[in-house]
Amino acid sequence: MKIKFLITITALAFVSCQPANDKSPALLGQWKGTEWLIFDKPSGMDASQVYFEFKEDGTYTAQFGSQNQNGTWRTEKDKLYTTETGKKEIMVKLLKADGKNLDFEMNRGGQLETLRLVKK
Repeated sequence: MKIKFLITITALAFVSCQPANDKSPALLGQWKGTEWLIFDKPSGMDASQVYFEFKEDGTYTAQFGSQNQNGTWRTEKDKLYTTETGKKEIMVKLLKADGKNLDFEMNRGGQLETLRLVKK
C-alpha cells in the first residue's frame, strides 16, 4: 500500500513540474508578417520578411530576411514560448490568435514591440 502511494505521489510531482502546454490550434500553420510596431508606432523594419510555421508536433521554423531558426513551441493561456534549438526558452504575449490573424507582443531591451502576422 505504501509503495503504491509513493509511486502515485512521485508521478503527480513529475507531472506537476512539466510546463503547461495548450498547443493552441489557432497558431498551427504558416504565417507572414504584415506590421511591426515599436511603442505602437511603425518600426521601420520590413515585417513582410517575417515568416513563422507552427507545426502540430510542437516544432516551429522562423525566418526574418536571411536569418533562420527552428525549435519547439508551446502555449500557456495567452503566452507563446519558443525554444530555438540550442538556446533558452523565450516568451511573447499573444494579443490575438484567431486562426487568421496572429499578433504578439515582445519586450526586447525595454522596448515594447508588436508583430502582426496573417495566415498564409
